[in-house]
Order: sequence, then structure tokens, then C-alpha cells
Amino acid sequence: MNGRELLTAIYAQEEFDRLPVQGVGPWTEALGRWHREGLDSKTDCNVALGLAGADDFLGVPLNVAMVPLFDIRILSEDREFVTLVDEFGVTKKMLRRDFDYSSGRMSMAGTTSSMSHWIDFPVKDVPSWKRIYEERFRADLTGRVPADWSVTKADFRAKARTRWVSYFSFPFGGLFSAARQLMGLEGTIFAMADNPGLIRTMMTDLCDFYVACYAGVLAAMPLDGITFFEDMCATKAPLISPAMFREFYAPAYRRLVGALRDMGVRELLIDTDGNAELMIPEFLACGLTGVSPCEVNADMQVDKLRARFPTLAFWGGIDKRAVALGPAATEAELERRFRFAWKHGRYLPSLDHGAPPDISWANMQYYARRYKAWCAG
Repeated sequence: MNGRELLTAIYAQEEFDRLPVQGVGPWTEALGRWHREGLDSKTDCNVALGLAGADDFLGVPLNVAMVPLFDIRILSEDREFVTLVDEFGVTKKMLRRDFDYSSGRMSMAGTTSSMSHWIDFPVKDVPSWKRIYEERFRADLTGRVPADWSVTKADFRAKARTRWVSYFSFPFGGLFSAARQLMGLEGTIFAMADNPGLIRTMMTDLCDFYVACYAGVLAAMPLDGITFFEDMCATKAPLISPAMFREFYAPAYRRLVGALRDMGVRELLIDTDGNAELMIPEFLACGLTGVSPCEVNADMQVDKLRARFPTLAFWGGIDKRAVALGPAATEAELERRFRFAWKHGRYLPSLDHGAPPDISWANMQYYARRYKAWCAG
């Protein structure tokens, strides 16, 4: 099967001849450890592991973040810390080693050693939001698609005939996550109580912006699946209540999902760390169809969730802690996840989040070899 046939069959719970191979995303410290333990520093880890280069997927080259970005400004620095304003206008204090690795860019937050200390955020009220929205969230595709898009989109359409076309964006692309990025977690949560009009205005505007961006691109090509970045859950429970989601975010999601379905998008997933089980009924009510990355440490067990939500699709779900323990634990974990995926469909197994530094290079190599074998059946 080619990628389009394969993903169509998996999502439809029809017969398929393999499962798609997916790469891993190491923490900075994990990558450093792997270099010390034998990975060539000039070689991408997924290339070395044989987890790269599959032709099953094709990502839409669309940027739904700010255009233009803020200029990164260093406010103070010493050997241990750097305080700066990042590309999204957020004032934060970072570990020096994280700054040296990322140049302060929030877009690289998933690979740095630790979370920044958040100091200030650019949106505090409707006027400050409108100023950013009107200056940096225009749906004009200039700067949001490749400069040679008028030429390369024909090649994209040709590749899309045999590949599953997907889209994911970080840290913008979702709704709650966008507000949190611009207001901070506390600012967003307090605003839902103290300034609900601000949140509703932001959600209406962001939905308008996302719909217009997608419409501008999808008029020329297909999009099969989209994953909205949200990260709205912690290990034990969501960061907001289902009632908060229903009141502030569900209306915009229903409109966004409806528009995307009208454009031909088939699968619409939420990407959130932590335990999202309380939120899944709200996601389904909005027309969303799946969740990722299903962190096992947060009790997001794919088999348990499928029993409760039989229509749900899943990505992830392979416990990274098992890989750290070595071959025996890795094999048992892979067998459990892949037997479920092969039997039930609508599940694409992969590591349940970034690879942490307690995974040795030898254990990661073993994981990759056995992972590919299980994908092949």
C-alpha cells in the first residue's frame, strides 16, 4: 500500500499491510548522551535509526504563527541565565544552556532542558490582543507558504496522490494553546472568570484566521488529517474543566471543524500531553476524531480509551519508560501496543512523547529495530 491507501485503511479500520514507521524526538540531553555513546554528531538520529525517509506522509507547508515575529531581545544575561523577549513577545528567563541551544526561540521549546520562567505576556486585554491580531495574524499567505509556492504546489499535488497529507503546528494552531501562549496559563484561566469577553474575542478572531489560512491553501490541494496543538492537560487531569472548554473553546472548534470538513479534511486530532480523558467527550462533541500522544505515565492507555470511546483514533501510546529499561521491557511494550493496533485499527503506535535522556543509545537502537519489525507485521 502507498501512504494514502495505508492511512485510509487504518483510519477506516479496514485491512492494511503494514503500519507507518515514525521517528523519535530526543530531548537535548538525550541527543548529547547518544552522541557520547556512538551516534555520529553529523547524522540525524532518525536517519541513523532507520526511522526517517518514509514516503507515507506529506506535510502541508503552511505557517499559522505570527507573521512577522517579534525581534528577540536580550534584557539581561550571565553565565547561568538569560532574560529575554522571545519571537512571540513573551518575556521569560531561561537557563543559559537552553538559550545557547535554542537562541531563545519558543518554537524549539520541546527540545530544551527545562521550561522557562515566564515573566510577562503581550496580551492583557482586548486592545492589546487586537493590536497583535491585526499586525501579526493576517490571513494573507505571503510569508505563510514557501516563496516559490506557485511553482512547487503542482509537485505537492502530484505527491499527494500517493501520500497522506497532514498538518501540525506548534505553538499556534489550537485555540486554548494560542491564548496560553499569548497570556500565560494563569492569565488565560483568570481571564475566563474576570474578562470572558477577551477570551471569546480571541477565539472568534483565531477561528476566522485559521479558516481563512486553510481555505487559501486547500483551494489548491488536499488535506487529509490535521492535529491541533493544545497541551491542555497535566499528568493527573486537564488544566481547565470540561465546562470551561464547552463555554469558551467548543464554539470556535465546532466552527473550525465544520469548515475543515467542508474543505475535505477527514481526521481532526487534538495533541495534548497528560491525562485528557475528562476532555475527550468534549472533543468528540466538537467533531474531533482522535488524540495524541497518549502518554502512558498519565494513564492514557490506548486499549482502555478505545473501550470507552470506540470511534476514537490514536497516535503514540508506546511507553518511553519501557524503552529506558532495556530490551525485555521494550519488547513487551511493543508487543502490547502493536497487537492492539494490528487487531483494531485507528491507532498508529509511536513513542508517547520526546525521548528523555534516561534512554541509552543502545536501547534506542534496539527499540528502532524491533519497532520497524512490528510495523512490518
